Amino acid sequence: MKRNITRCVCHQRTFEELKAYCHECDIKTTEELVERRLCGCGCAMCLPYVQLMLQTGETAFKPGAFLVR
Repeated sequence: MKRNITRCVCHQRTFEELKAYCHECDIKTTEELVERRLCGCGCAMCLPYVQLMLQTGETAFKPGAFLVR
């Protein structure tokens, strides 16, 4: 059974944590998160999921979810 993707692996931050930080600091883009070195500046595999998080508010995704939207 495949598990949901719920975090940035390189920085060990959950999408829940990133979502809360975005809300507190009025962050609207993945670029702003990367500039603050909170996610996406290692392997960057989380960036499509972070983008979905920002668009939908969801924090857990099936692998490849960004491909079907």
